[in-house]
Amino acid sequence: MLDAPLHTEAPTQECVPLAALTATPPERALRPPPGRYLDVCNRLVPLNGSSVRVGRSPAAGVVLDDASVSRRHALIALRDGRSVVLDDRSLNGTWVNGQRVRALALSDGDEVAFGRVRARFVEVGAG
Repeated sequence: MLDAPLHTEAPTQECVPLAALTATPPERALRPPPGRYLDVCNRLVPLNGSSVRVGRSPAAGVVLDDASVSRRHALIALRDGRSVVLDDRSLNGTWVNGQRVRALALSDGDEVAFGRVRARFVEVGAG
């Protein structure tokens, strides 16, 4: 079940260096293939499969090299055809559009912050 947002201080940092992150800069890809992506510092990171772990650990599907990001920070999973971000008991929280959340369904264009690292959720449909 999805929780209501928790209200605490919002993250402030826009962009941080990324480690072990292979992605396509949006300016090089006129239209990415249909799918789900995180736009992190102007790089589209594909969210392939039914779930993708986000964190500082090298084992994460999306690795964010920032001290404010927990090793196992969050999970982005498909549930009933929707992408849902699930906080994994992270220290600095997972935020969607400035609201701290435990679990929330994402929509195209939502700003998602993992600790101080901000990203944008992008969903590209076929056609």
